[in-house]
Amino acid sequence: MECAACHYRGPPPAEAAQGLRAAAHVVFQTDARRRQLSDALRRMLVTASRRHARLLVVFSLASVPITALAAIILLGVWVSPDPEGNLVTGGMVVAAWLGTVGTGAAVLALVRRRQRRIEEACAARPPAAPGEPAACHVCGAPLDGGDGGDGVIARCGFCAADNLIAPAVLERVRARQVVILRSFEQAVSAELASFGRATSGAAAAVVATAMVVPIAAFVLAIAAVLVGESRRRPIDATVRYAAVSTPVGQCIGKIVPKADGGTVVRFGGFRRAELPEEQAIAPGAPVEAVSPGALVGRFVTAKQGAGVVEGVFLSPLTGNSAEVKREDGTSFTSSVAGLCLSGVLSR
Repeated sequence: MECAACHYRGPPPAEAAQGLRAAAHVVFQTDARRRQLSDALRRMLVTASRRHARLLVVFSLASVPITALAAIILLGVWVSPDPEGNLVTGGMVVAAWLGTVGTGAAVLALVRRRQRRIEEACAARPPAAPGEPAACHVCGAPLDGGDGGDGVIARCGFCAADNLIAPAVLERVRARQVVILRSFEQAVSAELASFGRATSGAAAAVVATAMVVPIAAFVLAIAAVLVGESRRRPIDATVRYAAVSTPVGQCIGKIVPKADGGTVVRFGGFRRAELPEEQAIAPGAPVEAVSPGALVGRFVTAKQGAGVVEGVFLSPLTGNSAEVKREDGTSFTSSVAGLCLSGVLSR
């Protein structure tokens, strides 16, 4: 014998010759069709990469709506001058986007992993040296070019086993060749059938994920907000408020210094529709500072209605907030910024 890899010439050792004869007996006692792929299996194997590419396109298209929506909302949060509620809103959007993209990426990774397992099960042994042919993964005989019409699958001229000889696959499995001597078609058929089921259902799963995950994330975020609202914390004393005259009466807003040295009173994103977003304070004009605690017991109007303030607290969604009880006995929560009242307010 002559080895093309190590260039040994001569008779093989007795134990090696005995092993080779035993292996040859196993191969030739098995029906050659058990080492071959049916036409349907060959087509599936050849088109595996195209199937994966189609799934990637479907996932990309399904991710466009949620990605665009998330970008628009996050841009609005970033440019918003009022930070109240931005943390919760941004968290909801990021959770929905990560849930959609993460689930889709996991599906793609699973399909890709199945594809590679199939390819490794069918792959020939890589060439021992550049320019030499690949070897049959069953008997080790050199292989000619592919006979499947596309140069991807080659049938061994010695044992008639089918081999995948795609260069990219051979390079990948060079150090971890898979050898199957028995039930070759059944093993590969099972892998291909599983891969076919995965790819056929994966596109529908990705599209469904693009619709279901954002809704689920939104519902979970609402639940988290409701839980957060139920756990009321002390007022944030670092936020300063002022009561100023507006077209709808005396209203309360946050005092926000400007970069040019001026001051504005900001009524926030939870204000009544009639109120402007902010109102500038003329230089030297008196500013009536207001403590949120001074609102307790006062009659106020807000976006949700009118009533008497029963208590103030810190909300994870609206910041410093007031619980207002209506005349009919129902209550609502409103941000302190944006509340309007009449009469003189104690400091």
